[in-house]
Amino acid sequence: MIITIEQLKQILNAGGCLVIDASVMTFNQIRDLSTVAQNGTAKITVKNLSSMTAAQLTELAALAPGLIVFDLTS
Repeated sequence: MIITIEQLKQILNAGGCLVIDASVMTFNQIRDLSTVAQNGTAKITVKNLSSMTAAQLTELAALAPGLIVFDLTS
């Protein structure tokens, strides 16, 4: 199944929560999704964070406090 970033934004706007893989998305795409999440109560869990810096994770967390979860186990 191929879902576009715009479709993911629509899912978040409808209140759906997402688990996303940071290894297949750009930081800008994840930031865009985080911005949409801040407008509601949709949570985003981000997995496979090895390509992201602590500064990037902090930026994402600040965009939607309490709604972005970082899976550090993978």
